[in-house]
Amino acid sequence: MIYVNFDIETVLTNIKLKLSITNNEQDTLLEVLCNDAYSYMCVYFDCDSKSTDKSKRYPPIQLQFVLENVVVKRYRRLGAEGISIEKIDVLSTTYESGDDFAEYFDIMQKYKNNKSGLGFRFF
Repeated sequence: MIYVNFDIETVLTNIKLKLSITNNEQDTLLEVLCNDAYSYMCVYFDCDSKSTDKSKRYPPIQLQFVLENVVVKRYRRLGAEGISIEKIDVLSTTYESGDDFAEYFDIMQKYKNNKSGLGFRFF
């Protein structure tokens, strides 16, 4: 596992609560989805695992919610990859296309641009 700065147990617990999963049967799949999202965040934040500066080694812990929300999105979309609109009888579901992180780019960019390392405030 690569969850160096995110506590995997907390992450899995939060994701399972958001998905209403009450058992451990999906844990392996959720861990794979977490790894993918974590790797994406490492690339986005230019993480350097060899850096002596801990803040440059890992994605910001304050953005753990982003990882969780992206995993929830990806889990709910499993089996429907490549589908943009699904119609069943009178119900219709439209799936977003593109990057699962797109709605978080602004907040991630604000964090990335903050040179002081103190994070940012919500007003």
